[in-house]
Amino acid sequence: MAENIRMDAHKLIYHPETVSRWLKGENIYPIEIEISPSGTCNHRCVFCAVDYIGYQPNFLEKEIILRDITHMGKKGLRSVICSGEGEPLLNKDMPDIANGIKACGVDVAMSTNGVLFTGDKVRECLGAFSWVRYSIASMEQGSYDAIQRGKPGDLEKVKENLSEAVRFKRDNGLKTTLGVQCLLLPDNAGQLPYMAETLREIGVDYLTIKPYSQHLHSKNQFEIDYEEMLDLEKQLKTYATDNFAIYFRASAMKKMHHEKCYKQCYGLPFMTHIDAKGNVWPCVAHIGNAQLCYGNINEQPFAQIWEGRKRQEVTERLNQMDINKMCREACRLDEINKYLDELKHPGRHVNFI
Repeated sequence: MAENIRMDAHKLIYHPETVSRWLKGENIYPIEIEISPSGTCNHRCVFCAVDYIGYQPNFLEKEIILRDITHMGKKGLRSVICSGEGEPLLNKDMPDIANGIKACGVDVAMSTNGVLFTGDKVRECLGAFSWVRYSIASMEQGSYDAIQRGKPGDLEKVKENLSEAVRFKRDNGLKTTLGVQCLLLPDNAGQLPYMAETLREIGVDYLTIKPYSQHLHSKNQFEIDYEEMLDLEKQLKTYATDNFAIYFRASAMKKMHHEKCYKQCYGLPFMTHIDAKGNVWPCVAHIGNAQLCYGNINEQPFAQIWEGRKRQEVTERLNQMDINKMCREACRLDEINKYLDELKHPGRHVNFI
């Protein structure tokens, strides 16, 4: 049965105690962190949000990140997403990091282009992940090569690796969700039905189609009218089955070029980002802006950073900035911010439910 992943909703409703503490003004620890195990990548995707960083060969140290996650798990951390600046599997310790996080009692997931997630790696660590999301721009060779800009033969490797992961999951009764994310661009829009059909045959759990969202500092520039592509949803939904879901993120597409209805990012205390150098950031949108860096886990434990004065100063600085200028469109925290803004500023007659 295809899972309901709440792709365009938020999940803070499942963490009422943490939200309640935040409303009281307490210094809560993140429920989720995103880490960049690797700063470099084996692809140069045309839509890369962090191309401006330069794909530097930096790698998170296993011992340091596991030290901090062990402590954070006791403070309220519930999940870690391995994604970020580059391809996580270029970090040779990625399987150990994934298994170590799981051993801490914290859920772990990974976003990957799939080229390096071979059978050996699948056997080493697939069981540790709650979900693995493959970033694939097309199942047609020409478009895939033009958009993801990897090496010849990468697409075939990804197909083989996906099939291997599906087989291993089934043979071992794993609960890991295997999904594919595709960024909708004019160059791949017409190929999505073929992509959906191919992925359904391979046996992944879902395909999600999301809009391109311009990063503040990215060298990439796209002007895409998603209103013209919304009709794709009805066509793609015909490929969905009880075991294969299609998530066409129309609501995110409709948010493009619209101002946010809240004045600041209330979601920042609930998540954070650690880059491959160990720098701790409010979120991935601010990587590289030294004025908005909380600290570095190679220099001091995460707890000291999170409870320190510098993070408070960064938060105060962010709260004074125009959120419509400092954040990406269709930000993944948008629904969280709407929810928290409403809790912070309730309307009248809230007791009449």
